[in-house]
Amino acid sequence: MNLQLLDYNESERADYMMVVASMAGQDGAVTSEEVFAVRQLSLQYLLGPDARGRVMAATAIPPENMEQVLDRLAGTDLRFSLLLDLAGMAYRDGVFTEAEATEYNRLSQQLNVPEKQSKAVLDFAGAVLNKKGKPEEHTAALESAGIPSSAVSLSAIFSSAN
Repeated sequence: MNLQLLDYNESERADYMMVVASMAGQDGAVTSEEVFAVRQLSLQYLLGPDARGRVMAATAIPPENMEQVLDRLAGTDLRFSLLLDLAGMAYRDGVFTEAEATEYNRLSQQLNVPEKQSKAVLDFAGAVLNKKGKPEEHTAALESAGIPSSAVSLSAIFSSAN
């Protein structure tokens, strides 16, 4: 369990997970693997039934207040772990589509993450989820791009991969 993310209140955790869940539908299809991942992560972060419902709904329709959520997260170190989770969700079905790439780039810009860091996160996610070595072997590349190592431990998807 990721106790660091649990330090945030349920509303913040639900907002975070809605953004992650919204990436699942960016390629036009939500796979059973993506639904399972979102459901498991929602349970892992102790979201109540209403919050889980909002998160699951976000797989099909992004939340109406997405821009406000991203603006709030842009000023925190959660923006790096959120990018990790967005990349992880995009790679979850084994295919990273052009639509997912476009949305990932849009979200990273809205989170005020420079392109070099955004690319480092995407490279990390691809390498870890495609099992090209152990996650810790790729963490150094994140740190050299200026991404705090705590981003991996705050990540919903990658904290369990470590």
